Amino acid sequence: MKKLKYSICLPIFANPGMLSFRTPNYKKLNFNDLKKLVIKCDKSKLNSIFIADHTYLGNKGEIYECTALMAAFASITKKINIGSIHLANNFRHPTLVAKYFSTLSHIADGRIILFYDYAWRQSEFLQTGIDFEKIDKRVSRMIEGLTIIKKSFKENKVNFNGKFYKVKNFICNPKPKKKIPIWLGEADNKLMVREIVKTADVFNSMPCDLNVFKKKMEIINKECIKQKKKFKKIEKSLETQILIVKNKRDLKQKIMNFKKSKIYNKSYDSDIISRLKELNKKHIDYEDIDTLKNEFFIGTIDEIRKKIKNYSNLGVNHFMFWPMDFPHSYTTDRLIKEIVN
Repeated sequence: MKKLKYSICLPIFANPGMLSFRTPNYKKLNFNDLKKLVIKCDKSKLNSIFIADHTYLGNKGEIYECTALMAAFASITKKINIGSIHLANNFRHPTLVAKYFSTLSHIADGRIILFYDYAWRQSEFLQTGIDFEKIDKRVSRMIEGLTIIKKSFKENKVNFNGKFYKVKNFICNPKPKKKIPIWLGEADNKLMVREIVKTADVFNSMPCDLNVFKKKMEIINKECIKQKKKFKKIEKSLETQILIVKNKRDLKQKIMNFKKSKIYNKSYDSDIISRLKELNKKHIDYEDIDTLKNEFFIGTIDEIRKKIKNYSNLGVNHFMFWPMDFPHSYTTDRLIKEIVN
């Protein structure tokens, strides 16, 4: 069995009170908070830090841009890998993405991960003036984009004549210092599942309980059989929220404090909840502690260890954690000292 890998998803937006989405304890975005966390992660045995790609999110829509942060943190870290989360194909031309990531590879001495996506959030397209196409068209466009990017990492000149992109004699030099791993997810679209099995080094799942994750694995495995590819060749990652507490009393107190902080939140994110429910195929009560514990990694250190074991038994070998109590460091510190080490 491969050694488990653990990563931190960086809190690049503040979302006070929103137990369903990533940063319920974070009231106001602050770059210095983020920088301190990155340095701490780099000094630990964590495998990677990951950075989400959105145009707006959380309180007042404040969020930092993904590739700018990747470059900034590549320059101040020494060991840790740096990856995108669902980097949206339509937001940047794939030739430029190839150039970004080739450059990032040199800044970080090869410590770069490309987690790519077709993007789902219609409002982000509309407010940036980008056409929002139907899902199959977005996925097909992304597949072409990813093809161009992969060619750019290897070929001297890229020529591509597709339905969505036409590229002539594109030069992407210097090439990446090392192979840049390709991550893809989710498993709710047939075209995407096909591309995951064909192309991805790692499949990533958004937060879900064990039963939902098991169904995702069945979908990926079925496609592996179709493509005659070994299921084990694709690594599996779970992106989820984590909150480590001392006991039940501590948990209740923290959840209550998170809920109280919702008064500080002025977001534009009503579409997020519907997307989470869509992916989980069920109703989730994000106000209920037992439901939260089932959906995310919430509990004592022993409960967290047990949950890690349950998911790793289903094939997960990489855990991407959003620390729910940030900017407090209790969860991250316990994770680093008692699970990662």
